[in-house]
Amino acid sequence: MSKRNINQQSTINPDMASVNALKYKFITSMELAGMGPKSRKRYLFSVERLIRHYWRSPAELTEKQVHDYMLERYREDPAKTTFKLIHYALRLFFRETLNRDWEIFKKK
Repeated sequence: MSKRNINQQSTINPDMASVNALKYKFITSMELAGMGPKSRKRYLFSVERLIRHYWRSPAELTEKQVHDYMLERYREDPAKTTFKLIHYALRLFFRETLNRDWEIFKKK
């Protein structure tokens, strides 16, 4: 193996495999829910935006962090349907993919 290949491999994030596994599981959950390709793409974008916000695997996030993120997004005053999409995407992701039935996703 060349020196360059060794250096390139050392820069690979070891958590990427787990993130890709979560992504695959989430896509599968959306397919099983009967969602169309456009909806799946929008839901995936919403979860990826959360990941980019914290720069860590969503499996490491706490309920408070997700709550704070959603509150921050709400305060940006998006269209009602946009915020609902974010809420539903994160709810599906955390409930179905990570098996977390948090209070923030329960109807009141």
